[in-house]
Amino acid sequence: MHLIIGGAFSGKRAFVKSKWQDATWISAYEGQHLLQWQEENASKAPLVFEGFEQWIMEDNRDASKLREDYRLYLKAVLELKKEVILIMLETGKGIVPISAEERRMRDLLGWIQQDAAALCNDVYHVWHGMARKIK
Repeated sequence: MHLIIGGAFSGKRAFVKSKWQDATWISAYEGQHLLQWQEENASKAPLVFEGFEQWIMEDNRDASKLREDYRLYLKAVLELKKEVILIMLETGKGIVPISAEERRMRDLLGWIQQDAAALCNDVYHVWHGMARKIK
């Protein structure tokens, strides 16, 4: 499993598309649900997930329960017999949001990113269109 992380519009998608041209995408930005990977499981193509902040904001469950569910979900995705690429938005370097909802999303995303980084074989940080392998 690979984690691609960086700020908004930093070049994450372009990096993934150049490295995994034949990948199947599951994107919150296109209205797809996180669990749609189960429908794509028969394909041998790499599987890309993007839009975790959207999925998190749509889920109102308790933060610790949600984090645990994502940890279990990522472990289940690891069991797939294909390459999996996670694209995640870096939100921890900015201004702390005023609204409680946005702070919750930022905090949860940060925790889930830490869990994903621990599970992934490779972690890339993308900034200004340049990718640096950090794990």
